[in-house]
Amino acid sequence: MKKVLIVDDNDRYANNLKLYFDQKNIQSDRAVDAKEGWDLFQKSPNYDMIVSDVTMETQTSGLWMMRNIYKSGYKGVMVIASTGFDVWGVMPFSAYFLTWFCGLHWMIPKVPLKQGTVEWVPTILSKGKINPF
Repeated sequence: MKKVLIVDDNDRYANNLKLYFDQKNIQSDRAVDAKEGWDLFQKSPNYDMIVSDVTMETQTSGLWMMRNIYKSGYKGVMVIASTGFDVWGVMPFSAYFLTWFCGLHWMIPKVPLKQGTVEWVPTILSKGKINPF
């Protein structure tokens, strides 16, 4: 069975992601901040996918957690769900930069997510692929 780690301090976004994965019969665990996300990952590094917010304890704590996971040799799918992706021009830059910084495969903007829609936007690592789940 596939397993996903959701790291987000906002209940609404985290619950909408959990519901999305539940509907696809994919098990998910949730961490409420980057520290807890890192701790859960270290205890159980066998997640198929990690979906993280960026701004939690600090403005960039989610990015640094994702970088640490990537640098640890993690081979699963890396996803960031961020309100930053709703700002014009951020996604094209992120599609390149975040693949180098933290091995990012997919981006999820939060405006659609707030309404319950998970919109998968590929980075250069996933260009031409359909969403992973």
